[in-house]
Amino acid sequence: MNDVPQNFVDNELYFDVQRFLFAEASLLDRRQYDRWVKLLADEIHYAVYVAVSREVSAEPVEYAIVDEGAVGLRSRIDQLSNSKLTRAENPASQTRRFISNIEATSDSNSTEVQVVSNLLLYRGRPSIEANSFYVGERQDLLRKNGVGWLIVRRAVRLDHTTILDGALSVLL
Repeated sequence: MNDVPQNFVDNELYFDVQRFLFAEASLLDRRQYDRWVKLLADEIHYAVYVAVSREVSAEPVEYAIVDEGAVGLRSRIDQLSNSKLTRAENPASQTRRFISNIEATSDSNSTEVQVVSNLLLYRGRPSIEANSFYVGERQDLLRKNGVGWLIVRRAVRLDHTTILDGALSVLL
C-alpha cells in the first residue's frame, strides 16, 4: 500500500476539480470549442499515446499519436470547428465522454493539482454503422487562476494498440 499517494486534496477542492472535469467534458461533447479553448493555459501540452504490445519482460514503450503545444492544438480546434476544413468530422461525430475514478493530488501549492482519471469516450458517426469507443487514463495538470481552472498539461494513455477509425479526429 506504499504506492498510494498521501497528498490527496481536501473534499472541497476535489469537488471543484470534479465539477471542472465534468463541465469540460460537456463542452467537448457539445462541440463548444470556442469556450473549451479558454480552459487551456498558454503553455498547454496535449499528448495522446497508444499502448504498444510487448513481451511481459520488456520495458514499456509509449507511442504518441498526438503531441501538441498551444499552436498545434488551436489549429486542430480551428479545423474541427470549421466544416470546410475537415472531412473526418463532417458531418460531426456524436460523442459522449465519461470521466471516472478521479484522483486529485497536490503538494503544498494548492494552485496546481495533478489529476488522474479514467476516460470512456463513445463516438458515433452518421455515415458508419459501427460505433467507436476510446478507453484510457488521463493525466492532467490543472492550475487555478482568478476565474477557475486551466489545463496546463494533458496526457491521455489509451488502452488501445491501434485506432480502428484510422485517425483520431476528436479531442480526448
